[in-house]
Amino acid sequence: MKKWYREVLLIGATLFLLGCGHLAYLGVHGNSIKLHPDIHESVEDDAQCLECHHPDNPEGPPSPHPEFTGCIKCHND
Repeated sequence: MKKWYREVLLIGATLFLLGCGHLAYLGVHGNSIKLHPDIHESVEDDAQCLECHHPDNPEGPPSPHPEFTGCIKCHND
């Protein structure tokens, strides 16, 4: 039992330390675009998000994960 418990803790700690992409699946979402409704009122798809937040051309805070899809799904809560 101790070995199983230690393995679960190790996997959990590794996922926690390596990034936040998996957190969306656990119901933990990123910062909401509703914090700045004046800027994001016309945003309807991922391409519009990446126009301003892609790391190569950031007008706003650059996204740490531009290859992910589902910007609106994760950040529109």
